[in-house]
Amino acid sequence: MFYWCCVLMFISLFAIFVFRYLLNQNATVNDLPKKFHYYHTLDSLKVIKSGNVSISRLLESTEDIQYFLAKENQIIVYCVSGENENIFYKISPKGTITDSLAIHCRPTHIAFIKGFIINKEKHQFYNWSFDGNRQAISIIAQNEQFDWNLGKQQQLLSNISKSASAVYVAYDSDSPAPTKSPKEGIQTIPSMRTYAILTYFSNGQCFQFFTTLNVDEQFPYSYTQELLLNNLFKRVNTKVKGDIEIIKTDNIHYRYFQKLKREKVRFSGGGGNTPGFDVMLYHGNLYTDVVFRSDTLRLKEFMYLDEKWHSSDIEIEGKNLGVVTKNKGQPPHIIQAYMYYANPELAYALFTNNDKKLYLIKSINSSNE
Repeated sequence: MFYWCCVLMFISLFAIFVFRYLLNQNATVNDLPKKFHYYHTLDSLKVIKSGNVSISRLLESTEDIQYFLAKENQIIVYCVSGENENIFYKISPKGTITDSLAIHCRPTHIAFIKGFIINKEKHQFYNWSFDGNRQAISIIAQNEQFDWNLGKQQQLLSNISKSASAVYVAYDSDSPAPTKSPKEGIQTIPSMRTYAILTYFSNGQCFQFFTTLNVDEQFPYSYTQELLLNNLFKRVNTKVKGDIEIIKTDNIHYRYFQKLKREKVRFSGGGGNTPGFDVMLYHGNLYTDVVFRSDTLRLKEFMYLDEKWHSSDIEIEGKNLGVVTKNKGQPPHIIQAYMYYANPELAYALFTNNDKKLYLIKSINSSNE
């Protein structure tokens, strides 16, 4: 009798343990306060309205979207549609798309430099951002055959560094053909030559200067990094070398994260003999207020939360939320923070939760062009 009592007790304890484990893993963790019942799921509707303001998805890209604020407060937006469809849009100060330019080539062949569009493969550029001209213009090469003396190269480099508003620096290398010694007739193979290509603009023209001079002093990596950032939501972090940070705004207020259930997820190690590891993730919804002028959009979005690490910029009541992702696999799609851009000269604001999406916020009764 004693034996069977022990067996029953063991089974009961085991069942309680399993029940608690399953409850801990999958059960609802917390209920949603009533004040968050009326929040709208981002992406659930084509247009979300709240009071006198609306938010709608304007554009989506397969690559990170790039931006440039042009004259007369027009915003140029660069998206990639499909594999080889590069599309540039003009957004007017009233928030409507007024023009577009499509270039068919690999995105890696495009450089977007302060509004100028360069096709590196065809050695062409476009002034479209400034004058609406869709015609490609040939780039003028300088010292392409490396036949300039050092004095002439140094003089042009000095002029470029003093007068050019934007200089895109790229590097390349080649192996010159073997040459014969005049005495013995023996062929010698010169060492590999590394050179810089400086693309710059002057008087409506685009030039490419080829040089073996060291240009790091005039145009260091940090200069090129900032030049190519092309982002209204981000900037170079001056405190951490090579880092890009999201520009913080008072228009976004993270209010609540509703934990729906907890799950242990197994991640592989990173290759080689690195062991895998387990991560405890909460399934849940992030509730956020987005302020536009005197109105507030109330949005929610499903995410996965890892409370162990605190590397995101998302804070609720002064406490860092943790790491939030849109997936629970590798590589993780991390949501660092929501991003918001406004300008007193614009009748709208831009918003995004993803570098590959763009949303437009505007007053419902605002007039269109």
